[in-house]
Amino acid sequence: MKPSFRPVSYSFQSAFQIEKFDKKIPCTHDGLHFHNSYEIVFVKNGSGKINIEGIEFNYNNGTLIFMGPCIPHFGFSNTMFENNYEIVIHFDNVFVEQRLKLFPEFTYLLRLLHLSKRFLVFDTETKNKVAPMFENILGLTQGKQLLSIFGLLDELSLSTSKKVLIKEGVSDRYAQNKQVTKIFEFINKNYSLQVSTQDVAKHIGMTTNSFCRMFKTLTHKPFVEYLNEYRIHRGTKLLQETDDSISEIAYQCGFENHSYFSLQFCRVTGKTPINYRKEYRERIDVEYHKKTKRHPEK
Repeated sequence: MKPSFRPVSYSFQSAFQIEKFDKKIPCTHDGLHFHNSYEIVFVKNGSGKINIEGIEFNYNNGTLIFMGPCIPHFGFSNTMFENNYEIVIHFDNVFVEQRLKLFPEFTYLLRLLHLSKRFLVFDTETKNKVAPMFENILGLTQGKQLLSIFGLLDELSLSTSKKVLIKEGVSDRYAQNKQVTKIFEFINKNYSLQVSTQDVAKHIGMTTNSFCRMFKTLTHKPFVEYLNEYRIHRGTKLLQETDDSISEIAYQCGFENHSYFSLQFCRVTGKTPINYRKEYRERIDVEYHKKTKRHPEK
């Protein structure tokens, strides 16, 4: 698995990066991670769940997200839906300092960028309005891509139906802690094993007591609770994407028995693993039938 901190590389000529992920080329970095950049994510269709800072947000028919730097998150790709794709636009502070701040006319966009540090999810109307921009942006020259990003930010700033998911200061909290990368990397690599606070403390070079205090200050949760929620998130993906039994999934996620897994799963999601899988697959069937009715086979 790739490191938890994922620096975004920019070419010499550009301060932004655009990527597309789909079933053929999925996003492989779906563990807990954060970037040193602003990130706009467009998921075309399908249902899914956003898990951010312990807050869960369900979406249907795709989603549109804008987040600031250093916000820990999981990947957003869902490959269970036909013809789905995800387009991600990254840009860094150079983009802001050397482009937006140069023009007084763009001052209003800086308010949107500040608000993005609280993780923004936009409504379906806004997503559908800007969808053509995402669909066309990869085929443009770099200059026109830059203009398209300006236009996209303008449309997002006009939206009055955006949901703020996290409190102010979260991104600053993680950005200022130099050990957070090692912690996320350790969790991503070892969540399926029997790990303890002592193991993580040793990995990052701290005493167990110091690590426990620091981690709770950073995440507002004890390490074991945070680890179990991470494991449950992994469990939801396996329930969605595989036919593995509950016992097999529990083991793959680091739980010693399926009863404790089911208990924790219900605590975090409000559903049993069996009901979660059943409801998820029923939702896929409904979306599939809606689509085939709109586009009948010839």
